[in-house]
Amino acid sequence: MKRERGALLALACAALLLPAEVFAQLPPAADLVPPGFKLNGEQNLGGSVFVEATRPNDSVPKPHADLGITLQITWMNNPAVDQILELLAAQPEDPAGQSPGSATREEPCGKEDYRGGILTCRKVITPWIGAGKGPDLVMWRLAWTGKGQKGGMVGVGINNFCGSPATARAWIDAIIPKISTTR
Repeated sequence: MKRERGALLALACAALLLPAEVFAQLPPAADLVPPGFKLNGEQNLGGSVFVEATRPNDSVPKPHADLGITLQITWMNNPAVDQILELLAAQPEDPAGQSPGSATREEPCGKEDYRGGILTCRKVITPWIGAGKGPDLVMWRLAWTGKGQKGGMVGVGINNFCGSPATARAWIDAIIPKISTTR
């Protein structure tokens, strides 16, 4: 009886480990994060992996406060990734709008098939409110979703970036070959 329980326990443990072995998740977080970013954390939840890093913005206009750039890299064990990418490609961009209870507004700035996945861009504008004068704070939110190297769905997101969207896209471009089927 004890031997049977031990064998069942071993089989159950092996079954739990199987998805991690079948699906290559992400390389070590330190290998993914571009230079200048500080790794804040990495969580492996079995069927999902989340990496987050931050860095200060170089060009936030005064007198706005720098929220810091947030970089997120994800992997999810999802066998329906091809269908999800098709749905993302067919889905229209969210329209421009204002955040509830806030003066901050967002505008779509593009969605495209990009390097084997879908890249979306949002322009986030926060007007200066307060004493004196200040320019609007214009920030960018870019997100790329694609297929993992050996299965699953991967994503790269950059938020609160103040500068040229081409810079944020270059960071995404540097990460995609490390996590995706696209080289």
